[in-house]
Amino acid sequence: MTEIVSKTCRACSSPELELLLDLGPQPLAGGFLSPEENSKLHEKTYPLPIHVCRKCGLVQTTFVIPADTLFTNYFFSSSTVDYLVRHFVDYAAWLKDKLNPEFVVEFGCNDGILLEPLERLGVQTCGIDISRNITELARHKGLDVITGYFDSDMAKQIRQKYGPADIVTGSNAFPHNDRPEQILLAAQDVLKDNGHICLEMMYAGSLLEKLQWDSMYHEHLSYFCLSTLEVLLDRFGFHAVHAEIVPMHAGSLRVVAAKDPNEKADPSVEALLSAEKALGLTSLEKWRDFAAATMRQIRIVGDVLANLAARKRIWGYGAAGRATMWVNACKMNYLEAVVDASPLRAGRLMPGTHTPIVFPDALRVSPPDYILVTAWNYFDTIRSKEAWYDGIWITPAPVLRFM
Repeated sequence: MTEIVSKTCRACSSPELELLLDLGPQPLAGGFLSPEENSKLHEKTYPLPIHVCRKCGLVQTTFVIPADTLFTNYFFSSSTVDYLVRHFVDYAAWLKDKLNPEFVVEFGCNDGILLEPLERLGVQTCGIDISRNITELARHKGLDVITGYFDSDMAKQIRQKYGPADIVTGSNAFPHNDRPEQILLAAQDVLKDNGHICLEMMYAGSLLEKLQWDSMYHEHLSYFCLSTLEVLLDRFGFHAVHAEIVPMHAGSLRVVAAKDPNEKADPSVEALLSAEKALGLTSLEKWRDFAAATMRQIRIVGDVLANLAARKRIWGYGAAGRATMWVNACKMNYLEAVVDASPLRAGRLMPGTHTPIVFPDALRVSPPDYILVTAWNYFDTIRSKEAWYDGIWITPAPVLRFM
């Protein structure tokens, strides 16, 4: 499969897409290189244009890299992040209390971080993920996980083997799809008539409020708010019956959508839709301002840190996708190392700059003068883990701060 350029809006199918932000050629945010690959491979970069739909207001990445390229061998294991472990324990309990499911299907299940606590609550589960190495981790935990795509064929196979599902859920996976309607159609095939699809995803309101341009990398294709998500849900036989904002990833949207057209929405749906209208989350002008502020922030952070690096030693902390965006957009070739606790990433090199990624204990060997927290959304957790460090912390967002 080759890259494609999406020509129509993923929510409303309109061709009226306006170029909002061009982040230029970028390496894959999760393309962490081994030292051997660095010496043998020519690392590719890809265009990263961000558009907004003039009709419905959905912000979206239009240059689409095949999912096989992005996810077949994946370097993010959710269970290595303590904050996410706690989130999914809470989410499992929330699903159990709110919907009391007997059987849950999760697409984009990663290493089973949600499936495990659901199983402990007595819920039967089946997970699907296209990453071979990550699904292997889940199977080692004794979980029932399938390597592949969640589409109508997969949904029918699951229904034939297990029976219909009460819930289909996906966290931080739905907007990774160029054709998200395929997930909705698959959910229609596997769900009971009174079943629900439950989605968690980065919230466009938090993206706008906290200027989270650093989450705009190739695997993140769409940035939904409830208003734009409802447009898509309505086209494929679902409607939101509950909606809320949760803290995950500096602000995520959680939506419960019903298959039954007669199921009534609770007050949270209208409340959030009204709040989004007041904030102008589908306003073109708001997103044009966001684009201008993004370019200004990249310039300021890049200039300040480059001047600092001429005199002081700087390390990064958190080798996630956000880090790839910061180090490449701001040309941070001067970082000595980036700290990360994941064994899938430590020992590898950052995409683009090829900065070494090291385990946290390497910090104690030769502490730098400054630590740039590229995973700034986890800053409080990181600082508490490294309470011994007496140098200066830097967070680049939502605003540049030195602490």
